[in-house]
Amino acid sequence: MLLPLRRLHGLLRRSLSTAASRPAWAMIYRISTAEESARGASLSLAPPPLASHLSIPRHAFGLEPFPDNTERDPVNFFSSGAADPKQGASSPRPPSTDRNFINVFGSGVLAASGDGLLLLGTYRNRANAWRMFEHQPPSPVPFEVLDQVYARSFYDPMRVARFVCNPVTGEMVRLPDFDGTENAFSAATGLLTQADGGGRGPPKRYAAAQLSVVDGGQRFLLRRLSSETGEWDELVLPSLLPPGRRMHMNHEVLDYGGRLWWVDVSWGAVCVDPFSDRPELCPVELPGDIMIPDQQGEEEMWQLVKHRRMGVSDGRMRFVEVCQEYPFRINSFTLDDQSGRWMLEHQVSWRTIFFAAKTTPSIAAIGPLSVDSLYLTVPVDKGFCISADLRSKSLIESMELGSGIHPSKCESSFLLPCVLPSFLGSSPIPGKNDVTKRKTMADVLVRSDRHPKT
Repeated sequence: MLLPLRRLHGLLRRSLSTAASRPAWAMIYRISTAEESARGASLSLAPPPLASHLSIPRHAFGLEPFPDNTERDPVNFFSSGAADPKQGASSPRPPSTDRNFINVFGSGVLAASGDGLLLLGTYRNRANAWRMFEHQPPSPVPFEVLDQVYARSFYDPMRVARFVCNPVTGEMVRLPDFDGTENAFSAATGLLTQADGGGRGPPKRYAAAQLSVVDGGQRFLLRRLSSETGEWDELVLPSLLPPGRRMHMNHEVLDYGGRLWWVDVSWGAVCVDPFSDRPELCPVELPGDIMIPDQQGEEEMWQLVKHRRMGVSDGRMRFVEVCQEYPFRINSFTLDDQSGRWMLEHQVSWRTIFFAAKTTPSIAAIGPLSVDSLYLTVPVDKGFCISADLRSKSLIESMELGSGIHPSKCESSFLLPCVLPSFLGSSPIPGKNDVTKRKTMADVLVRSDRHPKT
């Protein structure tokens, strides 16, 4: 079933003029890091195809202080020294391992709105240090920041928090928590923003929404929050997928045409207006020769999402596929607003763009400003990112990914395109932000007067 796009509330054609001090958009690395003394978020900007990095204040995680009288073994799990010969050839095993626990916490960029606001997710819990590292020594990677060794006899439940973030001003606003939700962390969540009157300009309201599969795939659970109410509500909606088909939503949620779009790269997408009094899911299938007829497993989807992406470009929805067989043909489609059908825009061999191609590239990002631009990553040496013009079938620029990039630790693409309109620098996050006054100071972050690093 195809969605008649004439029902959507206008096209997403934003003014993308920006201040001279920053690029018009960024490819943000989806794993964020923690800064000890930061007041708000900080975006280290780089022009694409380089990745931009986001850091957030450490107190955003709400880590509990360790009691002064706690006995704990002084084990440094980040030590890069040689293993103690008395402990064997593997990583040093901490003494009294049944009592040694550590804080495990991390954060990531979940989604970006069409006006440049970000949705962030953080997690924290306690874990048994030795069980985590029984088979391999720990390494200091951004998404798994390890704190001190803590003597404790039980595991804490996972604690999850979500924030709306202005990447230019550094302002962060924590969203209320879900109540009694087991799968709230893993389900795909998106962020939609709207300007006053539905036109162009600074966002006046936003909606966050999460979609998860329930009842064996027969129905969807929609959780949504409006900045105007500051509260979550839940709705159960029927699945519009073919019988026996279940969505794998391991793709970031997109903001397009007044709706949020949840994507299954093997089948298509479903979208909904999260502001509607009576929200209805609308399906958009992929082109017939691109759609995979059989249900795919998690491992197949993990590989497939590396080579298939959906994204908004120059106010239109695009879908790009890189075939995994030589000569690695790239197919780029644009969704027609009136008919709801996909139109083939570009078809080019990867080898034509990159003559030394020997392996299948992964899609890093669909360029948000031009329907002809595509960004791909190539797993050669330490990896590098290539910007390509599909119309001229040419390579524009190639840059190394750089240190601190860990693609294997992201469920979806490890780079997220985010537009940076000029008004973001003077736009506070809208809504009933005083709803968070009932929370602790660690939950609510003051605005930062810091500007992105350039």
